[in-house]
Amino acid sequence: MTETSLKRKTGLALFWSFIDKGGQQVIQFIFVYILVRLVSKDEFGAVAVLSIFTILANMLQESGFSAALIRKKEVSPHEYSSVFYFNITISFVIYIVFFFSSPLISWFFDKPILTNLSRFIFLAFVFNAFGIIQNVNLIKTMNFKLNTRITLIAGCLSGLIAIVLAYNGFGVWSLAAQQVVQSFLRSSFLWVFVKWRPLKKFTFIHIKEMSAFSVKLLLTNLMNQICGNIVPILIGKKYSLAQVASFGQGTKLNSIPQSVISDGIKSVAFPLLSNIGDDEEKSLKAFRKIIRITAFISFPIGLLLLVLATPIVGLYLTPEWSDVIPILQILAIGGSFYPLYALISSLLQYKGRSGLLLRIEFIRNILQVAAILITVRFGVLGLVSGISMVNILAFLIGIYIAGKTISYSFKNVIKDITPYLTVSILTILPFLYLYKTGIANLYLLLIIPLIGGSLLYLLLVKLLGSVVIQDTMDFIKQSAKKK
Repeated sequence: MTETSLKRKTGLALFWSFIDKGGQQVIQFIFVYILVRLVSKDEFGAVAVLSIFTILANMLQESGFSAALIRKKEVSPHEYSSVFYFNITISFVIYIVFFFSSPLISWFFDKPILTNLSRFIFLAFVFNAFGIIQNVNLIKTMNFKLNTRITLIAGCLSGLIAIVLAYNGFGVWSLAAQQVVQSFLRSSFLWVFVKWRPLKKFTFIHIKEMSAFSVKLLLTNLMNQICGNIVPILIGKKYSLAQVASFGQGTKLNSIPQSVISDGIKSVAFPLLSNIGDDEEKSLKAFRKIIRITAFISFPIGLLLLVLATPIVGLYLTPEWSDVIPILQILAIGGSFYPLYALISSLLQYKGRSGLLLRIEFIRNILQVAAILITVRFGVLGLVSGISMVNILAFLIGIYIAGKTISYSFKNVIKDITPYLTVSILTILPFLYLYKTGIANLYLLLIIPLIGGSLLYLLLVKLLGSVVIQDTMDFIKQSAKKK
């Protein structure tokens, strides 16, 4: 593949990846806006405390083999088929274990409804298992356009079903149905539109060969998710399901922009770096550019949430959800660093250093657990503050360690991200005083900082002669010419 064709394919992949991640968040935003007016806060909390089990199940059934397949230059049909049958088998085993463990979940949270609710929701990861290899095929070929269409259609249909059920009084079951139906539809569409089919043969040797890479990645992801999702469990046990729901909505509102940025860029960064191959100079240059683009986008958006939290929560949710505002503001600070931290995973997967990634995640999780133990006595806001601080420290420590694999010095890291962080801070300062002017209209409190802050940020960056803005303008012009 020539450098020009790689650049064009990467640009198209990045565009569709952003549409995919952004579209998912927009759809979720719209449906939650409707559902919070039809379903109680406690019912949202009941579904939220079960999310950790679904996340862990999805990881166990996938077992890190997706990344192993994406990373391989050449993958045989036997390797695809072996991983497919492995995923299916593990998913059924996990579901059986979770099915009979459901009463323990109800006992732990003292909520009898969680037994049957969890048994139904856990069907989602079984359906997911049937589409893993098709999804890998789309990623390897960088066909994010088809992936986007499938994901958005499944999200829209499942959301509409949830609204109909909620309107007819099904309550918490409407939220559960949304998850299960979405998983079923997405896997079904992948089977229809992706022509790959498994061979009637399973070869364990292929699983064993890839396990050296995948097991370390699996352990990393499991450890990361357990530590990252222990907070809702603590809140549900120590406080209430309603506060779990508030924490969940604050986390989701913070993750909407940050996950669009991180997932969009990361999903392209890994295959892009893999296509570059072993050229150290090109890989360093490409990764530094990705870091700068990410910092350019994530810092202003993350810090702008400090100002926009009040109107966003006020317009999006009902008055009973007002406790989400301070949660969102605190999370936004650390959340602005999350997309940068997420790129460490892409870099180390490209380098085949899953063991080093495991060590970095171990350090992050140690910091996370320490923060939780220290801050749990200070209530929900104390826990949130600890999480936000860990996000910042984890990136600084992680990039210092991982950067050495491509000779990316910590000094250059700071040099690449500091301008955008500084300008972002300067941008939001004038708008922090907006609430002292007596303006009470939520639409004005949203529009003034959003438009004014964006224009001020772009102006300041432009005056500094940012290469990122020029690269973006060039990309838009090239896209327009191609169309």
